[in-house]
Parts: sequence; structure tokens; C-alpha cells
Amino acid sequence: MIARIHKPGLPLGAFVDCLWHYHGHTASHKRERALPTGTVEIVVSLRDDPFRIFRNDSDAQGERFRGAIVCGPQSGHFVLDTSQEESVAGVHFKPGGAAPFLGVPASEFTDRHVGLEDVWGARARELRERLLEAGSSEALFELLEEALLARLKRPLLPHPAVAYGLRQLTAMPAMARIGQVREETGYGAKRFIELFRSSVGLTPKLYCRIQRFQSVIERLARGDRVEWAGVAVDAGFCDQSHLNREFRAFSGVTPTEYRPVADDRPSHVAIDG
Repeated sequence: MIARIHKPGLPLGAFVDCLWHYHGHTASHKRERALPTGTVEIVVSLRDDPFRIFRNDSDAQGERFRGAIVCGPQSGHFVLDTSQEESVAGVHFKPGGAAPFLGVPASEFTDRHVGLEDVWGARARELRERLLEAGSSEALFELLEEALLARLKRPLLPHPAVAYGLRQLTAMPAMARIGQVREETGYGAKRFIELFRSSVGLTPKLYCRIQRFQSVIERLARGDRVEWAGVAVDAGFCDQSHLNREFRAFSGVTPTEYRPVADDRPSHVAIDG
């Protein structure tokens, strides 16, 4: 399997966490949960088969997408069809980094998957055609960077209050107090939430909850020795019961049941059967 990750330089590096390319992998399971990360992703299929995405475990119909999609910030997990060989490329944005490329607030994409053609028009189709002809991951990444630079719209950076909030809530989700962070920005609660949702697509509270959850699954995926009461306290949960409730709400499984599909893909969990 080809698995390549590329970290772009500036100016894209201020908005994009990484570009990625996976090819030649067939999963041993037919479906998997994609867990919430608090970020936006562009995913481009390099196969003729459509994407199939399910709202939850019990959704048997799902939605089908061809070409490329924008995966908006999610408040919970959704389910991917992994029955076909994986051949995909994509853009993983930093929190709050996608809005300048989408042309509308990130909140327009919350809990949604939207065809990239509905956002970029014919240029999305042209980009995919060029990606299909790329002879290497390096060439593919160059094409993605070129397309992103062409779409970069002002205002480039998040509002200063949002940027400050993201730094605090991302760096220290276990310790951050949203009320205190908001007060330090100088904005009232309603206005701060509006600014944050527009840029990130989630409320500050939900974003912080997801970052606490992410801090736990990253620790579990590393194979760290686990003492659950300590994990709960370290991640900012009131107690182990609070951790269990939040973990199941975001992942559909308990912490002890959690098994990522790979160590480097902690936000993906196979569904048995």
C-alpha cells in the first residue's frame, strides 16, 4: 500500500495540517467509524466507484458521492464503506483553516458531506482529472497545493479572538475553561460563539469536548499503559464515568472496546460484521 503524507510550507501551512495519499489497500472489514476531530477534510476518490457514507451504524442506505467531497466538522462519528480497495487523496485542514478555501463559513458544512463540485464548480472536476493522471504522490501533492493556492480567499486568517481561542482550547483541552478564554478575548459570549462557529464549524464547548476525546484516543493508539481513573483526570474529565459517557457518545464504543484500524489512524475504528 502507498501511504504518503506531505506537510505544505507557507502560506498553505498556516491553514493545512497535511496533504495525504492512500493507494492499494483493501480493508479486512466492510465498514468503519470515522470519529470526530473538530476539523474539515477534502477527500478525492481516485477510483470510479462512488463514495458511500452512512450517518450512523444503523443507516443501511447511506449517501453516495462521486469524485470529491468536503467532509465538514462533525459532532459525532459517521460510517464509511471500506469494502472497496482504497485509492484516495485529500487535504486535512487545521482547526479553523478551511473557511478561506470554501468561500462560506465552516458552519455551513457542520455534520454534512458536500460534493466538492457544489463548492468549487467545474474546477473540482478538473482537479480530480489531473490528479488521476498524476504519476506519483509528489506530483499529486503539487497539484493539490496549486488548486488550494488558487482558491485562497480573504480574510486569510481566523478572527484574532478565534485564533486565540483555538490556541488555548487545542493546546490545553483538559485545563481550558471556555468562559475564561472568552473573557480574555474581550468578546461577549454570544459574539464569541458566532465567530468561533463561523470559522471552525463547531461551538467552543463542543470543539473542546472533541479535543479532550482526541487526547484520550491518541494516548490509547500509542499503546500507553492505561490506568483509567488517571486517564480521565489527565484529559479533564470529572471521573471515569464521565470519560466513558463522552467516549461512547463520540465513538460508539467504550474506551476498553476501542481498537483503531491502525496506530497512525486513531480516528478510524472497524465495525465488525
